[in-house]
Amino acid sequence: MLKIKKNQKNIFLFVKLILFTGVLCVLYSQINQFDKNEWTAFHLVNPISFVVAVLLVYPNIWLAYMKWKLTLLTIGTDSDKKTRVQSFFAGIVSGILTPNMIGNFIGRFYYFERKHRSQIITFTLLCNFAAFIASVTLGTLAVLFMGRIFVLKESNQLVTWLFACVLIAYIFYFFIDNLLARFRKKEFAYNFKKILRDNRWYRVKILGLSYSRFIIFTLQFSLMLHAFGAELNFILIGSIWQVYLITMLVPSLFLGKIGVKEAIALEILGQLDINDFSILFASLIIWFVNTISPALIGFIICRDKAKA
Repeated sequence: MLKIKKNQKNIFLFVKLILFTGVLCVLYSQINQFDKNEWTAFHLVNPISFVVAVLLVYPNIWLAYMKWKLTLLTIGTDSDKKTRVQSFFAGIVSGILTPNMIGNFIGRFYYFERKHRSQIITFTLLCNFAAFIASVTLGTLAVLFMGRIFVLKESNQLVTWLFACVLIAYIFYFFIDNLLARFRKKEFAYNFKKILRDNRWYRVKILGLSYSRFIIFTLQFSLMLHAFGAELNFILIGSIWQVYLITMLVPSLFLGKIGVKEAIALEILGQLDINDFSILFASLIIWFVNTISPALIGFIICRDKAKA
């Protein structure tokens, strides 16, 4: 049985590696097709938009930290501010080394006693799922508003599947405790259900913070594109939501979907006649500001030993 599970895990990793390699190949092919004249046209047009987009990293990280702080308060862990901050940034460091940033719980739970670790893992995954819901919901609304998915010629059937996915996601998110009731004999399942029952507004607050953070992501990307000459309008915002929708659904290996988002952004935003170099550099700058810079802070400040 263990051998079968190990083989399945290896096959799944191999498939993801193939897909990730394919995305990088697509990105490389797209860059090779860049018009060299666009490099000449590429320059900073609106420096104020550039500065604001970079500064939005602060509310972005603050919202993520508030989700973590709310989670710790809900679980009932006895932690001081230093522990909360260090565990938060440790989660960012571990997150960039795992697919879709899903491993942020790895860096976090080592700062807390063992009795809290299963709860930290479960609730962190629930928070990650809330972010997924925000991306898929607004991305689906963008597809509905714009009439199609830019990367597909025929997408009517896919839109139906997206709405079904959104509906299932919300049902799972708000009724997962009822599902876990089937595993009442498991201590972690019982504790998880009890905490959610005693904190009924927790999921609503986490979802609200996730939506707020997604809006920050949207503002950052749109302002960064505007800094390089793109026009700010609802079409641009809807296209960005489609970029995040497809990026969220496409698997990645590590480093916050580096390469994946760029390939998708070039394919979608390129249809708006935006300079290819503007799209590429805007995406890479936002990735560095939101993912790498907090991780570097984590490497610097997360030096204390975790609790045993």
